[in-house]
Amino acid sequence: MVKLYFNAKYLPQDPRNEYVAWVDIMGTRISMSRSLPASANFVFKLHEAALRARSQNVILYPVMDGFYASSANQDSILTLLRVVFQGVAQEFNKSNQKHRFIIRGAVAFGPVIHGQDIPPKASRIMGKNKPYRDNVLLGLPMVQASTTEKSAPPFGIFVHESARTFSPDGEKPLSHIWWKWWKWGEKNVGTWYKLRKELESYYEWCTSGGGDGGYDPARISAHRTLARQYFGAEA
Repeated sequence: MVKLYFNAKYLPQDPRNEYVAWVDIMGTRISMSRSLPASANFVFKLHEAALRARSQNVILYPVMDGFYASSANQDSILTLLRVVFQGVAQEFNKSNQKHRFIIRGAVAFGPVIHGQDIPPKASRIMGKNKPYRDNVLLGLPMVQASTTEKSAPPFGIFVHESARTFSPDGEKPLSHIWWKWWKWGEKNVGTWYKLRKELESYYEWCTSGGGDGGYDPARISAHRTLARQYFGAEA
């Protein structure tokens, strides 16, 4: 009989507060059930965007059609989100309707434990399998970000109340429920406004029967309304 062992008393006793972002692709279950190559294109383009945006102050945790990102620095996590959303938005803007995919995300703030910080004495197996262990992240901000991501508009980022209430010393909490990533130079502004037009075109195409029919009309209408609210108002 195999005896499984992990001793939580060896976990770090004073976890550091960090920002945790969760970003994923909308509608992956539908696209993957219909075309593995198409969904693979979407998934790996998102991960490529994340890898291109990664900095030494941010740790990435890929999870199939999305990723978690964790950082103790507010500017670092926001910079990563800006670069990722700009890159995927540019891909959306230049693609035809059938080859487009949409992402959204959320960010929270609180104590986390990284797998790399768990000592071998907590688990010999984990100590012998560090690459596996290092891909594990634990903490309430993960739950908060992943469960509130559904409140984000298409190509939008929802800010959980933890990140609107608390922040690292010397930094101010984020002030809005939806964080807008466009204020980052002329390239970002141009991408943002073109994306607003292209999203409207995309949802018009979906409403008119485009795609494979897996996109529920009620959800098309709801997502279209959220996109108009997010991109239509002043940031």
